[in-house]
Amino acid sequence: MNIDKGRTYVSWQNRSFEFYIAARLLFQKGLYVAAAFTASQTIELLLKATLVYWDDTFNPKKFNHDIKLLVSEAQKKVPGAYDIKIPSYFSFENRFYMVTRYPIKGKGVGIEITFVSDLDKIFADLICSVPFQHNTALKNALSGRLNNNNKLNALRRGNAEIRRIRKFLSA
Repeated sequence: MNIDKGRTYVSWQNRSFEFYIAARLLFQKGLYVAAAFTASQTIELLLKATLVYWDDTFNPKKFNHDIKLLVSEAQKKVPGAYDIKIPSYFSFENRFYMVTRYPIKGKGVGIEITFVSDLDKIFADLICSVPFQHNTALKNALSGRLNNNNKLNALRRGNAEIRRIRKFLSA
């Protein structure tokens, strides 16, 4: 294992984790458009993190913000990633990324009732696709160290995937 590749992965994953916690909190507070944007960022960053880890030739800029293309690339390059499914509403016409920031006449942002549970599953699936999980913000939050109680509480609240993540991380 190339330690630099692991560190790069952790940097990307840590950034994704911040957006993930934000998306969950924003949704809980009824700030749905902001939750949709941060969920989009979560997924994009974690897909890029995963590809950075598994593919030495991966260039994140080549894929811009296209979640569909990133998923397709991950399904080709990441062992077991063919099982990773992202509900289409997360990438439909790139609305979570574009319309959340730039209102476009006649286009809205559809948030499914399963938004948080779908996001939790996507996050867990991608986390569990990379074996290198040393000193991540996620592991630190799950351990309760470093005064991460707010993050831990936000992560655990209504999260059906938390046991799977803990088991995978042995946290």
